[in-house]
Amino acid sequence: MDAKALWKFTVAFYGRPGVAPMCLSLQEKCGLDVNLLLFLAWLGLQDKAPHSISALENAVRAWRENVISPLRTTRRYLRDDSSVGVQALREQLKKDELVGERIEQELLCAAVETIPANQDKTAPMRAYLSPTRFDLTQDECNEALRFLIAKLPPRLE
Repeated sequence: MDAKALWKFTVAFYGRPGVAPMCLSLQEKCGLDVNLLLFLAWLGLQDKAPHSISALENAVRAWRENVISPLRTTRRYLRDDSSVGVQALREQLKKDELVGERIEQELLCAAVETIPANQDKTAPMRAYLSPTRFDLTQDECNEALRFLIAKLPPRLE
């Protein structure tokens, strides 16, 4: 898997109107891994699906818990302190968090075993964003999926 192509897709898709707020809302509400969701969207657009979403979760869990989550927690803690030095540190943490997320995507690319998506480009996303994985109702999952799927490009560029 091409981690550079994944990052290019991630930046473009995440930058589409409403995608970032939706993803961050899901992350806050139920602990969804935005990187994994975007990775699954990218796979689907290539007519691929992961053999095991659980294996992918396991492949990045330690990295997410020990690197990305602490960086995010610290960055958020510093949000309300307006002093110049603290805000400079917060900006650096934001950059470091993005580097950490890019490394997580590299880990996902290295760990994935793919299978054909069987003509359903959204199947990987729908398999992940499900009430069986998260404390969400089926309606909440469907609403989020409808929104995100509508924002997907028709194909990878």
